[in-house]
Amino acid sequence: MRAPSTISLAGAIAMTAAGLALACGGGAGSPSGPSGPVPVVAGSIGATISLTAAGASPIDVRIELTQKVRFVNNDTRPHEINTNPHNLHTDCPPNNSAIINPGQAFDTAIFTEIKACGYHNHLLPDNQSFWGLIRVGTNDDNKGPVYSKGW
Repeated sequence: MRAPSTISLAGAIAMTAAGLALACGGGAGSPSGPSGPVPVVAGSIGATISLTAAGASPIDVRIELTQKVRFVNNDTRPHEINTNPHNLHTDCPPNNSAIINPGQAFDTAIFTEIKACGYHNHLLPDNQSFWGLIRVGTNDDNKGPVYSKGW
């Protein structure tokens, strides 16, 4: 005859706790509920814009305060992205780039104001396919001045 198996009180408590945790969705795996907002890391890239022969894409992006925008030149010619108005480039100075050669990328400076910033390709200022908008901290055109679609 076999002797009856015994479980210590501590072992029984541990097994019960493990069973409850699994039944309630605990343990490894995906979270069981919605998580809070993800904090913005200062200096992180909030949006990436591709430059091609067809223009900038996407042309309208949204980032949070303290973020940057990355422009990637996927074209065969150089581009120079600047804020409006053309030749002054004063509306959103963090967005003023040097010449971005084919295959290169440019990260803007950190944006520190809630506003919408229009941009254009300084080397092709009349080409509307390179006119775009960076919304900093807002989806709403009424949150600060909008310098978009020309000058």
